Amino acid sequence: MTALCTALPERLSLLLVDDHRIFLDGLALALGPLCPDLRIQTAQTAAEAEQCLQHGSFDLILLDLRLPDMPGLELLQRWQRQGLPTPVAILSGSDSSQDAQAALAAGALGFIPKSADSEDLRQAVTRVLLGEVLPMPQTTERPHLTPRQREILLLLAEGLPNKAISRRLGLSEDTVKTHLKALFQELDVHTRTACVSAARQRGWL
Repeated sequence: MTALCTALPERLSLLLVDDHRIFLDGLALALGPLCPDLRIQTAQTAAEAEQCLQHGSFDLILLDLRLPDMPGLELLQRWQRQGLPTPVAILSGSDSSQDAQAALAAGALGFIPKSADSEDLRQAVTRVLLGEVLPMPQTTERPHLTPRQREILLLLAEGLPNKAISRRLGLSEDTVKTHLKALFQELDVHTRTACVSAARQRGWL
């Protein structure tokens, strides 16, 4: 981490916005090694964050998506409309790829999961401070599928037709079709090929 930090200035000012005080304290401790003179201010609501911005300037804002008085995404969009020059990265407990995409589309420079360890967190923050846009995090979304639907999805990926799937699993073709319909709805697709492709994109196959 030392080599990475040498590119940062000796003095940095960060604003951490999260409604959990214990998390804020731990975050401040984890970010301590970033530079010799690290100044951290914290806010637990959108209103407190706005007050901090009125009275000071920051090198980076780490913003949670879940705030008690306003969604973090809405706050980020407001800052973008106001032309806030301070870079913003989202630090969230959400593991939704949709949340990550929405945050990046709204102007965030990165989406950092709260599950990141201290080293990964400091590296991600350093990259944002150096002007990088962090890539989309790997999705951890898990399929809401029954064990039978997972079996059918795997056989579908092998290219088996309904009749072969029904024989392999000892099911009627109508039952297989019912499970396929549920899979199509879950993945929002209309064909077998699209079903397999969407499942692979989500990491289900």
